[in-house]
Amino acid sequence: MFLDLNHAAAATAATVPWWGTALGAGIGALGAGALSAFVAYINNRANRKHLDNQLTAQQAMLERQLEAQRDQTAKQLDAQLKLAEMNNEANHLRGREEQQSELRKWQLETRREAYVDFVVAVERLRDTIATVGRLLAGTWPVPEPLSEADLSELQRLETSIVSLYEEAFQRAQVVRLTGPDAVVNHAKDLGDTMTEYVTFSGERFQSARRNERSETLRDWQEAVRDLNRRLQEFIDTAYTVVNLTSPASQSSVPTPRNENESSVAT
Repeated sequence: MFLDLNHAAAATAATVPWWGTALGAGIGALGAGALSAFVAYINNRANRKHLDNQLTAQQAMLERQLEAQRDQTAKQLDAQLKLAEMNNEANHLRGREEQQSELRKWQLETRREAYVDFVVAVERLRDTIATVGRLLAGTWPVPEPLSEADLSELQRLETSIVSLYEEAFQRAQVVRLTGPDAVVNHAKDLGDTMTEYVTFSGERFQSARRNERSETLRDWQEAVRDLNRRLQEFIDTAYTVVNLTSPASQSSVPTPRNENESSVAT
């Protein structure tokens, strides 16, 4: 019986056509190809997902780096702006200090020049004291009136005193404009004394022309003493102002001469 089955199977196999065998083999190959393609598709998706994850991670890292760079750049710019503002402020302050320094220097030079010019002008006026004392010496009225030559000299002296007074008075106004108040006050007092000296000198000249005793001799003598004293006070105050501003200017204001003090009692 077994032989019959084997024989039948063999007979059956012998009766299957060749194209059936080929079709079965093709179907098997197609199934294997489809499976390989499916596996490849699955692998590709896994690879793409892995690549996508890598790209996402790299992009996130780049964004963090860019953000860090932006923050650093912003901080650097802020620091540079603050430094620029500090430099601008420093330059502004330096410029103001330089301007103030130049202004103080100009003010010092202006004051020094005004003080010196005023003192020189007052001393020129004060130099006439000795001449007045010499010309009007003695007890009036004198035995012989003044000669024509003496009268001419008296007229020249009076004219010179008025001219010197006007110049000194103008210098005093400049000093009063330049300040400060302490110097201005002394300049005013000195100007008032100069006016008294010129006024009383003119009265003495008129009395001498008439060969009469001057009624203002003591007033004239007092004006001379005040002129010396107030000139010295002005110089002391002006010296202090100039010296406090610039120690190098100790000799800027001249020291008055005392050569005329001996003429006060004339």
